[in-house]
Amino acid sequence: MKLILSSSNPDKIEEIQRILGDEYEVVLKSDIGLEDFDVEETGETLRENAYLKAKALYDKVKENIIADDSGLFVEALDFRPGVYSARYAGEYATYDDNNTKLLEELKDVTNLNDRRAYFMTTICFISKSGEVYYAEGKLDGYITTERRGTNGFGYNPLFLVKNTNKTLAEMDDLERLSINHRSKAIENLKQILEEIK
Repeated sequence: MKLILSSSNPDKIEEIQRILGDEYEVVLKSDIGLEDFDVEETGETLRENAYLKAKALYDKVKENIIADDSGLFVEALDFRPGVYSARYAGEYATYDDNNTKLLEELKDVTNLNDRRAYFMTTICFISKSGEVYYAEGKLDGYITTERRGTNGFGYNPLFLVKNTNKTLAEMDDLERLSINHRSKAIENLKQILEEIK
């Protein structure tokens, strides 16, 4: 089954393809000539943003579409950055910019238990026939006081996984992919795809 990912992020496609396996072909929107097709994320929730991205692309191509939105939710920051995680430090912020801003905002919060956080991913799948499905995944942890590790992307160097002594960036790909929020959401998506085949 071919799935078009409403994203231009090659980091995401690698992770999704690895979990879904060879029976699914996941391609980026740029692979079908829509690299400039962008959707403004105006939703107030991950689910709304995932749907906006999936629906806009579905309306254009009428194929199997998947779109996701992920966010980091930090308790001490009233669950920010949330839906603004990718652009927390500004519209064109890099991963490093976002990590720097997060550390700055938490600089006075020194107790690890007060730095509780979770990652959440919501995936919206719209089938060729227009049916809409959602899959979610969550990962609990804490925000460290400094960057640790070099694997992965985004906030991985700051996210200490609950019940481990490692950040996501300190884990190898296999370990990280077996537990992270996006992987859990993709596994849930895979179950949906298997059921509707």
